[in-house]
Amino acid sequence: MARGEARTHVIVLAAGRGSRLGPLGDEIPKWLLEIGDRTIAERQLEGAADATTFSVVTGHADDTISEFLQEHGHPEVNTVFNPEWATLNNWYSLLVGLRAIDLQSDDDRMVVFNSDFYAEPDMYAAFVESSATTDEESLIAVDVERVLTDESMKVSARDGLLERIGKVDIDYPIGEYLGMLMARGGVLRDLTDMLASFEGKPEDLNQWYEGAVGRTAAAGVPWRVWATPTTDWVEIDDDADYSIAEQLAQRV
Repeated sequence: MARGEARTHVIVLAAGRGSRLGPLGDEIPKWLLEIGDRTIAERQLEGAADATTFSVVTGHADDTISEFLQEHGHPEVNTVFNPEWATLNNWYSLLVGLRAIDLQSDDDRMVVFNSDFYAEPDMYAAFVESSATTDEESLIAVDVERVLTDESMKVSARDGLLERIGKVDIDYPIGEYLGMLMARGGVLRDLTDMLASFEGKPEDLNQWYEGAVGRTAAAGVPWRVWATPTTDWVEIDDDADYSIAEQLAQRV
């Protein structure tokens, strides 16, 4: 991984089980799903080649991820095991990942990739480059062209800053969040504090990290919208999503 003045730390959240994928999700993590001729992992690793560090938060089938990284020649990638992967939602995976990275200054950038977010490497690379070079303390990737559905993680914004994020009760959404964000400095501290505030609270066990983003935004933390360069992506939740990803891969 390359090093520049601003250190960029990529964290992939790959701890969960793809239960809606049936037997396929039981066997391997979504990050290792083969789509076309390559896995999501290979695409994300290529796209993040200029990051300073790359970490994967594991849980379900963690040995499979370690074996994949070894077999594909990625000794530089760190794996961080989430012992609560089966009981807590992805907010805890992000918190575990954050606590494992070595932040050396307020200028260090933390980039999150959801492991079930399929795109071609250019999409990830564009986001990593923007994250490394922006003067903003945050970026959140939003597809402002896609037709929204009930399943969409909707985003409302004003003047380019996120106001609310969620699947329901989002007035006048501008687009869909697709599983990539960057935070540094004060925004990163506020996000980390919000995630840590969920610990030990039964009412927050099923939170998502997007919920922490939304709460910080409501408190005035600036999350700058990064409009995606293409709509050629899919979040793989079930077999139908997997088929869409396969169709996208065939077009490349």
